[in-house]
Amino acid sequence: MIALSAYTIKITWSKFSNWQEKEKAKIPEESGVYEFYVGLEGGEKRRIYVGKAENLKAVYLAHLGDDEPNECLKNHLKKHVWYYRYAIIENKADREDAELGLYRAHSYECNKIEPPGSGRKSFVINEDP
Repeated sequence: MIALSAYTIKITWSKFSNWQEKEKAKIPEESGVYEFYVGLEGGEKRRIYVGKAENLKAVYLAHLGDDEPNECLKNHLKKHVWYYRYAIIENKADREDAELGLYRAHSYECNKIEPPGSGRKSFVINEDP
């Protein structure tokens, strides 16, 4: 019997961007996954939200707008020092499964519903820190 190995999705994270206005220009208009973090005392960071996007910059800017529907994320972004990072993932199924894999691997306070993923039965995520 041949054992099938799981499909691996490589996630190579960008450096953290902080909340400063000038950071917007550094976010690409490419597809990928992203995370928002809040800053804690002592320089630590806590994950609060994971998402996927066909255009990382457009989705980032939408999250910062007054019309952000996720009240948890909206409140954190208004009240705390926060950080953002992304990983470019061009393939749609890989992006969907990366979001799902990250959701399952970490605790995100502002994600209330598990993402659907692509429907792929067996995959693993491999994150670069």
